Amino acid sequence: MPGCARPATKRSHFSGRPARWRAFRICFTRRFFRVRSPSSRVRRRDRCTRRNGLEKSVFCLFMRLRLFVTNKCRSRPPLDALLPIGSRSESFFSRPGPRDAVRRTASRGRRRVLDWGPRRLVWEQHHTHFVVRKVSCCMSDSGTLGTESPVESASFQEQAAHYQALVETMKDRAAEVRMGGGAEKIEREHERGKLTARERIEYLVDDPAAFGELGLFAGYEMYEDEGGCPAGGTVMGLGPVSGQECMIVANDATVKAGAWFPITAKKNLRAQKIALENHVPIIYLVDSAGVYLPMQDEIFPDEDDFGRIFRNNAKLSSKGIPQIAAIMGSCVAGGAYLPIMSDEAIIVEDTGSVFLAGPYLVKAAIGEDVEKEELGGATTHSEISGVVDYKVEDDEAALDKIRSIVDHSGPVERFGYARKEPAEPAYPADELYGLFPAEGNGQYDMREILARIVDAESWTEYKEGYGRTLLTGYARIDGWNVGVVANQRAVVRNRTDLDSKGEIQVGGVVYADAADKAARFIMNCNQKEIPIVFFQDVTGFMVGKRAEQGGIIKDGAKMVNAVSNSTVPKLTVVVGNSYGAGNYAMCGRAYDPRLVLAWPTAKIAVMGGQQASKVLKQIKVRQLEKQGKELSEEDEQALLSKIQDRYEEQTTPYYAAARLWVDALIDPHNTREWLARGLDMVDHNPTLERFNPGVMQT
Repeated sequence: MPGCARPATKRSHFSGRPARWRAFRICFTRRFFRVRSPSSRVRRRDRCTRRNGLEKSVFCLFMRLRLFVTNKCRSRPPLDALLPIGSRSESFFSRPGPRDAVRRTASRGRRRVLDWGPRRLVWEQHHTHFVVRKVSCCMSDSGTLGTESPVESASFQEQAAHYQALVETMKDRAAEVRMGGGAEKIEREHERGKLTARERIEYLVDDPAAFGELGLFAGYEMYEDEGGCPAGGTVMGLGPVSGQECMIVANDATVKAGAWFPITAKKNLRAQKIALENHVPIIYLVDSAGVYLPMQDEIFPDEDDFGRIFRNNAKLSSKGIPQIAAIMGSCVAGGAYLPIMSDEAIIVEDTGSVFLAGPYLVKAAIGEDVEKEELGGATTHSEISGVVDYKVEDDEAALDKIRSIVDHSGPVERFGYARKEPAEPAYPADELYGLFPAEGNGQYDMREILARIVDAESWTEYKEGYGRTLLTGYARIDGWNVGVVANQRAVVRNRTDLDSKGEIQVGGVVYADAADKAARFIMNCNQKEIPIVFFQDVTGFMVGKRAEQGGIIKDGAKMVNAVSNSTVPKLTVVVGNSYGAGNYAMCGRAYDPRLVLAWPTAKIAVMGGQQASKVLKQIKVRQLEKQGKELSEEDEQALLSKIQDRYEEQTTPYYAAARLWVDALIDPHNTREWLARGLDMVDHNPTLERFNPGVMQT
């Protein structure tokens, strides 16, 4: 069939094109259609004439498809659309983004023609052959923030279902934690005429739904040998009391009688730091048996331990930040200083008591027999010692008294960060589930995430074409003016000269140009007195010879310096990965963010699980070799799996939340509300230090 063969004039079409483009075309046609030379086509055509009509039709179909594909190749941009990736395991496109029509090649090197669509081509080397596939560019158009979501697509729905399952798991675990010591101990508190810690907070705040709990997962799956410590034995959060935002800390007497574990001290210190940084009143609802003695060595002496709380009491008072305490149960030993160092103290009759040493310790120390009420009861301290300011009959009366005290507080002085009339995001937040890849290392456009959080038409991107693995720009959240620094997880190109199309940069990695851009943007925000919101999905800084010679350490240090010395309020949202120095540069816990929020997909670690487990395995194998032990391949694989499982467990968001590396695990749908609340909170501090970055590498 002569009409099926490709004419000679057509074969010369590529003769004027670069050799690398011709090589790609030849490789493509050979691999998919087994065409090796003109003579092979002649032989194939001759064989075709001997086949029946059906086989001839099939052959013609394939040859026409070949012509179609070749013509499609001609209409594509030259080799700038072709990306060398390496082996399958190193592919940056292993998971399609939310808008991808990518059809993943079959495993073990099978080759197939993919849907071409209106997007770019990418070639991927699989050892000795090539596979061409389409990668949909998921980045939104220049100058815009976000696009319509393909909510009906299979990939979107699959990702949404996966994320919904993560959120449901988080909610189930949260409900379990909120039970504290269990139903039996809750009932015991009721029998004593007491409310539980959560019931007290629910009664105290203006609207229970407005209470934003922080540190819910503190102590999660920790202290299992001690029986556990749900929520760190303390309930903490922000809530409106008599119209004023307050930090509330309540001991949970259903958990070891409210005893202090190491994480309990850390959680109380975090509450005081938030109150101190943002000048919000702090309310203590005290009901604690004191330090958990079996772990006293981990609680008592250090600068970030139990004693620091009383130092913070004094510092809060010196800055004029109101502190109100209600003694609603036991308050013994060093813990007795906390309510008495507050501005005003309330004690509940019959159930409340406060003393440095209880009856048993007094008997042991000085041989004196004394009753609890006589030693430190409500009447003793309200009418004899004068230690407390108010005596009330029950929990409800104590909480009413707190509301009255707050209501009579002086005017709230604010800084006055810029705010305009709020506008809803351009796209609904309930689409966030379907935009985030089910696999944590997948590619997606962070602009799509931001478009569902920030106010519509408020985005102004800074240095859009430079340092593109980081997004920097100005936006508004619930009307509040903010600067945004966010990791871009889409693969991007960065131009190195006017003649080139640019080099590929991997999404989620901080390159030198991105770090340089972010440092400058952070300085701009400090100059303009604009709070900064960080969105983390970072795997770290770029490594390798080219990166080192390009000054990645210098530019990375510049960014870390800018974040460290930034004085405007900083809020951080951990969306996905938060690895190594990337955590530092993107304002992790160590860099004083006013609030750290995390999605259920957050992972915080020195590096990714696969890389870390391989390094740890090599170290372990060498240790065994030094001991004269040899491991078989199966033993090494078993060791690797064990190490990887343990490491992956340590990178979960629950592991981070248990240690208070983040303040709250949140539903992505509520990100905007949490950030708006945080921005309102930081405005309570009327002061702002002068920004001084010190010496910076340039």
